[in-house]
Amino acid sequence: MVYLYITLVIFVAFIIFQSMYILIPLFKKENRHKIKRNYSFSVLVPAFNEGKVISQCISGFQQLNYSAAELIIINDGSTDDTLAILKQKLKLLPYKYYSMSAKLKHNHIIKVYESSIFPNIYVIDKLQGGKADALNAGINFSVNEVVITLDADSILDQNSLLEMNAAFQDFDTIACGGNVLIAQAFNGEMDNLKPTFKISGIIRYQFLQYLTAFYLHKRAQASLRTISVIAGAFGAFRKEVLVDINGFRNTIGEDMDITLKLHLWIKDNGGHKRISFVPTAMCYTECPTTLIDLFKQRVRWQKAFIDCLIYYRRFYFVRLSKRFSIFFLLDQFIIGTLNAFPVVLMPLLLIFHKGHYILFLLFGTSAVLLFMYQSITTIYVSSVHGIKFSKVDIFRILLFLPIEIFVFRLVNLSFVIYGTLTYFYQPQKWNKVERSGDLDKMNVKIT
Repeated sequence: MVYLYITLVIFVAFIIFQSMYILIPLFKKENRHKIKRNYSFSVLVPAFNEGKVISQCISGFQQLNYSAAELIIINDGSTDDTLAILKQKLKLLPYKYYSMSAKLKHNHIIKVYESSIFPNIYVIDKLQGGKADALNAGINFSVNEVVITLDADSILDQNSLLEMNAAFQDFDTIACGGNVLIAQAFNGEMDNLKPTFKISGIIRYQFLQYLTAFYLHKRAQASLRTISVIAGAFGAFRKEVLVDINGFRNTIGEDMDITLKLHLWIKDNGGHKRISFVPTAMCYTECPTTLIDLFKQRVRWQKAFIDCLIYYRRFYFVRLSKRFSIFFLLDQFIIGTLNAFPVVLMPLLLIFHKGHYILFLLFGTSAVLLFMYQSITTIYVSSVHGIKFSKVDIFRILLFLPIEIFVFRLVNLSFVIYGTLTYFYQPQKWNKVERSGDLDKMNVKIT
């Protein structure tokens, strides 16, 4: 009976959280602040063996509709042709007039270059130290007010920095998460992209998941001030705050870690500052195209979550707000992680609890209907923000939903379980996801 009571409580909590993720984005209105000033941005791109994708990342920066920005690529000890490609594409020359701040620690800088043909593009060549180490080096080198972190396999939308600048007009905003979309799921030129669902199943799953995570979950979390991770693929931070919290920690999940450090800073500084999400500031990123690469990515994400869960255990309800602590522990740990074990083991549980088939069937049916309604809400909210599917693609999505719920979600839960268990004997092991190919081989084209 105790097990049933616990199951009921968790299920009710699950319904409450999922309902909030549906209802808040449906009724939330975006507040666009009046532009009083144009902030300067430093776009940091850590690069380790990114030869296949770095050219398109640079091209994306070059077509931005924003002039007050610099691009800083940090070559973190790459062993492939990343540096050679950068030298060829950018016509690099040694940059003699730089000064590296010593505020944040990082590995040795070998040389700093500047592009001889493109203004405001720099390359830092350094000894390998990991993504966090590379970002700290970039922060030390940067001279602008707002730091953008961008993955090398990501392309910024032309208006992304304009939208970020609008968000930072609110001085209480110390950081913003950008909206990350799957590049393989779009066709056309960067100034006129159209979504498509005529893609492989594994990309379909990630496309829907990203749309739901950003347009529903992050919008709701931003409203409630409970964002737990600013996606490493695209985030924006006031530089002085990053320096104040000693930059990025060298860990497997630097993006979640820096977000929790920001929450600590907010609580220590009166609690009125905020972390925002900007759905109109978009970037397009390459997602895994094979099951093994999806496995590597999701296991790393789960290890990152467990690492932060344990590392910040002393601060829940103390230096982390009560609201954030409840969301982080209940929604993401108990429902998102612990609940994965009984869900995957459901067939065995039914054998030992034969008298509760009807109850489990009721729970399962309710969850499936809620997931389907959430996906339909995602399609609607996405369309409000300009991601409009054709009628044929909407039909494809509806046909795909049962596969997404009964196959891909269960597979992802197995990744959650594996990542949770392996953290305790391989906590920082990071199997890098193989890039599927140059972004210019995808559907997204840069003019």
